[in-house]
Formats: sequence, C-alpha cells, structure tokens
Amino acid sequence: MPCPNQWSSHGTVFVPWATLLLSSLALFAWFHAGAAPIDWVYDRTAIEQGEWWRLLTGHWVHSDDRHALWNIAALVLLCLMSERIPGNWIPVALLVATAAVDAWLWWGMPHLQQYCGLSGILNGLLAAALACQWRLHRHPLILLIGAGALVKIALEVMGGQAIFTQTAWPSVPESHAAGLLGGLVVAVTQSICCRSRPYIRVADPRSCPQGKRKPHAIGCPYPLL
Repeated sequence: MPCPNQWSSHGTVFVPWATLLLSSLALFAWFHAGAAPIDWVYDRTAIEQGEWWRLLTGHWVHSDDRHALWNIAALVLLCLMSERIPGNWIPVALLVATAAVDAWLWWGMPHLQQYCGLSGILNGLLAAALACQWRLHRHPLILLIGAGALVKIALEVMGGQAIFTQTAWPSVPESHAAGLLGGLVVAVTQSICCRSRPYIRVADPRSCPQGKRKPHAIGCPYPLL
C-alpha cells in the first residue's frame, strides 16, 4: 500500500505526523524522566532480572542536556527529510535498528552494563532514509552523505568515542554501526520487495480534485515498510 495521507483534511497543508509523534515522545522522556533515569536506561543486570522494557526505553532517554539536544534535533531532521517518501517505513526502520543495537549490546558487548540514547537507532533511520531517497532521486549528494556517515562511524569505532559530541556517559560507537546495519537490512529488504512488484505513481494530494489525481512521484505499491 502507498504511504498514508499525511495531509490535512483540506488536502493542502502537510502535517508531519511521524515527526511530531516521535519528537514529542523523546521530549516527554527527557522532561519527565530527566537525565539517565535509573528505571529506564539499558541496564544489563536489571534486564537479566526481567526488566525487559529497558531494551526499548533505554534508547529514548539521555545522559545530559547536550546528549538529548543533539539526538532529538537529529530525530526531527531525519523524520522531516523522510516523511514524504512513500511507505510507513519510519517506525519499522526504528524498530529494526533498535533490535540490531540491542542485539549488539547484549551479545557483542557483554561487559557493558549501562547504555542510553537515540544515536544508535538514528543511524539506522539515516541508512534507510538515504536508501529510499536514492531509489527516488538518484542524486549524487545522497551517496556523499552516506559515505560521510560510514567514514564518521569507522573513525568513531577506531577511536572509541564520538567525534562531534562529548556526553556525561561515555559514547558507544559500536551502537552507531549496529544501528546503521539494521537500517541497511530494512533498505535492502524494501528494495527486494519493490523490485519484485510493479511500481505505481503516487498521487499528489495538493493537486487532486476528487477523481483527477495527478501523479508526482514513483513509489512501490507494496512497501514492506
């Protein structure tokens, strides 16, 4: 199915529902719970004792003001960049990236006791968004941004710390790589799904008197996301 109608009931005003919802969730977590809330962060010992919700909530809380500001700003930017792309793929990309980061933290870094922050799963959203944009536009700037993201993550992993930010808790660059891989899995699966089915043109709600929709973009009619 094509992307849901993200326009107002009058068909003229774009409403970025995913951006509003996800940014509100992140802001609520920050203002309600504060910095690194003990009951919400990823805590290996607590998870072993059955507090499994931390595998999800740990990604939506932050260690300090700067950590929250950078991540929430990046979340808003990525969602705004992505919402017009056909398909309900944003929540799927976030969930797959969450699973990828959690899997790496649990099995790849058994020594790590605590973790928090959106940055890992945001790299998954970035990878999926760039792949979708590339399928639609084939603009070389998309490849440049993707290459820059790969170089940044490689340098962070080799250096053992984030390049642009320093936060109260030590950064975990491997989570960025795990999230990026999760996003790539989503992008590749979406591409395979769409290649196996015919593409259609998605109508532009801004210029669509009922029954006279004008095509404006190419989209997979059966997106995985």
